[in-house]
Amino acid sequence: MDQNIPDDIWGGQILLVSDDTQLRALYVHAIELLGGRCMPMPIDFDADDLASRMNVAAIVVQMTAWDSVQQNALEQVEQFCEASSLPMLIRTDLDLLDTILVEVDYPHVEHLLSDSVAELFVSLEHRTQRPISSLFADRDEIDLTDLKKISADVERIARALVKLSGPEEPAGERRLVNSPFLESDTKLAESPISFKAGASADLQGLDADRGAEYSTGLRGGEIAADEVRGLIRARRLRDQYFDAELFADPAWDMLLDLMAAQLEGTKVAVSSLCIAASVPPTTALRWIKTMTEEGVFERKADEKDGRRIFIELSEGAAAGMVGLFASVRREGLMLI
Repeated sequence: MDQNIPDDIWGGQILLVSDDTQLRALYVHAIELLGGRCMPMPIDFDADDLASRMNVAAIVVQMTAWDSVQQNALEQVEQFCEASSLPMLIRTDLDLLDTILVEVDYPHVEHLLSDSVAELFVSLEHRTQRPISSLFADRDEIDLTDLKKISADVERIARALVKLSGPEEPAGERRLVNSPFLESDTKLAESPISFKAGASADLQGLDADRGAEYSTGLRGGEIAADEVRGLIRARRLRDQYFDAELFADPAWDMLLDLMAAQLEGTKVAVSSLCIAASVPPTTALRWIKTMTEEGVFERKADEKDGRRIFIELSEGAAAGMVGLFASVRREGLMLI
């Protein structure tokens, strides 16, 4: 065992509730390989068994399907985490994300949309290295500074995994983490996102039916959905000629997608917005969380289907987008 890895890196056992035996075996092996203690539990665990658990550092829930059994397990785990102030991590697939987001109200939860054990380790490290009261003392968010640190940790821990388990190929040829925030010579912003949208002369009196105002196109300098969709297509064409990770900009990609949807009068689910971000889904979720906290995005419950949550631009963000497009048009510039 590597001397740099402590005997118990999370200060307690990790409860692993899973409905997939292969994923469960992978996570248990990986957690124990790094010196952690893991207690696997089936998805149909006994409630009394969960309640009797002591010295728990965090609970990880793996879900590959959704029915009454998964729903009950998620409810029991959420109640246990809330009563004990424990971090809760949910590993699921993108097609189940919208359903799970509606079911879980616990604020100290993180959703993982990848089987990457390195990503799991980074989340556990950040969620358990300090008491829960201090971890979320200010607010539960991950800003740009956190994203940069997370990416560095992913690289470090992933390489530790390779060293411990023995790589099947040279580490220099292995793509360990699919992340646009890996450490490089490019300097990232050191401060959190700060959104300040002033009043725009191009957008006055936004109401609840904002999409209808734009649907007729370029009236009085307004932008059309086709214009925004064309810009999105141009950004994806760029990926055919250059490495997409060189230009990863999930915030802007999501702003464009939400603006186009608003112009079209359509709704965007969280899972759809993750796809539009053009980065790994877990990274996209962190960005959605940050942008929502900063007042750029707004969460809206589906009035027709309570199992879904939509994301839309805030009034100020919509005003900023229209103002930006109008300014670019007046200056005769190209926007990508």
